[in-house]
Amino acid sequence: MLVWNSSAFAGIVLDKQRFGITARFTSMHNSETWKLTSVYGPCTEPARLEFVSWFRGHEIEEEEDWLFIGDFNFYRSMENRNRLGGNLHDTLLFNDAIGHLGLVELPLKCRAYTWSNMQQNPLLEQLDWFFTSVNWTNIYRMTEVIPLAKVTSDDIPCKIMINTTIPRSNLFRFENYWTEHNDYYSVVQDSWSQSELHPDSASNLAAKLKRLRYALKAWSKSLSNLNQLINNCNTVILFLDTLEDRRSLFNTEADLRKIVKEQMARLLHFKQLYWKKRYTVNRIKLGDECTKFFHAMATISFRRNSISQPVNNDGATIQDHAGKADLMR
Repeated sequence: MLVWNSSAFAGIVLDKQRFGITARFTSMHNSETWKLTSVYGPCTEPARLEFVSWFRGHEIEEEEDWLFIGDFNFYRSMENRNRLGGNLHDTLLFNDAIGHLGLVELPLKCRAYTWSNMQQNPLLEQLDWFFTSVNWTNIYRMTEVIPLAKVTSDDIPCKIMINTTIPRSNLFRFENYWTEHNDYYSVVQDSWSQSELHPDSASNLAAKLKRLRYALKAWSKSLSNLNQLINNCNTVILFLDTLEDRRSLFNTEADLRKIVKEQMARLLHFKQLYWKKRYTVNRIKLGDECTKFFHAMATISFRRNSISQPVNNDGATIQDHAGKADLMR
């Protein structure tokens, strides 16, 4: 069953099969569109093989925002159940379909399993899954799956929370590409050379590190936006290349293009360091440094590592240490 609030979204059912329902929603607030497929997978053959074929047959455009949710009645690995056993062939089929579609899994917060046979010594499995397209991960980065209390069903109800921004951390993050800026060392030297009045060396060192942190944070805000600079370089290079198609470039124009290309390579190197620090891979190829894939993987790592904030009985979010301690008592 698929229902929606017509005052918030305009929905159109695009496809209705025995395995799932697909609808396209348009926001009444900003006219953004996205697709939702609600899935219920069969438990027996040959319907399970038909379900995998139907699921694998979806066509997802590169810029399309698509959400797949529901009880798939498949698990992705043998660790998705609390007992030994399971069908490895089904697992391989399911993962192959997910890889073919290029879907990104939304991690389930605070729970390992979503289904129970409700026995005294229960069999527990994760059969409910939540997937998005890669473009969804870039647009709606703060998307989380929160499990709710299981009251009547043997499946755990879940709530998907969607936000368009990732909250900024209060922690100081040192960026590796800062060291390659010309004025980085002068900022460090100016901050570190200031004298301290603390009586012991440990206090002096702590004060110097704290002041250096504030100095680097203030300095980093003055750095130009990497994405904007890269776009500007691309525009200049494209203009000069187009001009070269019509006539030979003058020496000054050719020199300008060479300088812009060198600057472009430098900016892409900074961008590579920025994203590599957030998602470490060892298979980067030429031209892949700033693709959506690495941005999506960094967001996925953030989702998996983030901890949901506790909520008190009144529904208020607790953020301070004292409030969390009182809530845990």
